[in-house]
Amino acid sequence: MSPSFAQEDEKAPGIDPVQLSDTDASVSETEEEATADAGDDSDCMEPVDPVVSLSYGSRYTEDSETRSDFDEDANAAVNAALAPVDDFISDLTRESNRALTRSGDRGVAAAECLYERLAPWAEADALSELTTMNANISAPSRFGGIAFAYSNALAVAEPSEEQQTVIEGWLEDRAKATMAYFDEEAPPRASRNNLRQWAAMGVTRIGLTTGDEELVEWGRETVEYTACMVEEDGALPLEMERGDLALHYQMHAVQALAVTAALLAEDDPEIFDACDGAIKRAVDYTLDGFDNPERIEARTGREQKIDETPENFEMAWAVAYLRYQDDPALEKRIADIDNLSNSKLGGDQRLIW
Repeated sequence: MSPSFAQEDEKAPGIDPVQLSDTDASVSETEEEATADAGDDSDCMEPVDPVVSLSYGSRYTEDSETRSDFDEDANAAVNAALAPVDDFISDLTRESNRALTRSGDRGVAAAECLYERLAPWAEADALSELTTMNANISAPSRFGGIAFAYSNALAVAEPSEEQQTVIEGWLEDRAKATMAYFDEEAPPRASRNNLRQWAAMGVTRIGLTTGDEELVEWGRETVEYTACMVEEDGALPLEMERGDLALHYQMHAVQALAVTAALLAEDDPEIFDACDGAIKRAVDYTLDGFDNPERIEARTGREQKIDETPENFEMAWAVAYLRYQDDPALEKRIADIDNLSNSKLGGDQRLIW
């Protein structure tokens, strides 16, 4: 199945076509927790009841044309709905990072713990009942986070045959459902913007783990298509439509785009050359935006809602990117960051890349 990208930008009535694919309001509070105790001797994570169904609306006010004005109550409702899933992913990531950092039997025990806690979610077909558009477009980054944690554990110990069959079968089913949704049902902007990039990252990670070339190819075509959307200065045009959150969403898209390209680069080292090195242009434009936000403010006409520097978890992607791209300025930028961790990317990136 090859990706199909809608070319119209109409908004589907009554829904939010550009819903964020991560939980901004809470993610920065949990990323460091995911790896801070990776070397502890604590017991296996507690079991978590599978979340099968997700249903919620938009985070934004109905009259927000740029989808950058949050409705506080709606935003809280979305965060509450996703919290059990995000907490579970943080727990899985912690176990997977323990598996990578502990020696001998202790590392194996952490990997086995992860398989024991993940298998019930797979058996229950977790996250298979996504009953709203917003649930469908925000769930894929969660599949990606789970797939990264599972992949980390595989580097340390094998699951049982039964565990492997049920977990990988479930991940593939969720990946194929993601592909079908973004190709056939997602609103036009969501089918091409940062949400697509996070979906592609999750699908690619699953495909590489299970050996499913159809999934990997979908991720590759998405990376190439996205790269060719990048403008000459490095801007992603759909993210620039987001008013005072334009830089925020540019960064959000670049995180997934860079990591997906890195996943593919082992077998396709020219992936970063797509559309005349557009991924590097996008990276440079994003980082320059934090140093010189007036550049983006002049384009959008809105002062950007950003901190002076990106959060550490927002820079975690740089480890994967730098494995395949020479960028001394970026290396210097992250050199003094002790914890480059993001649970949706598998936790501590220096353990993985």
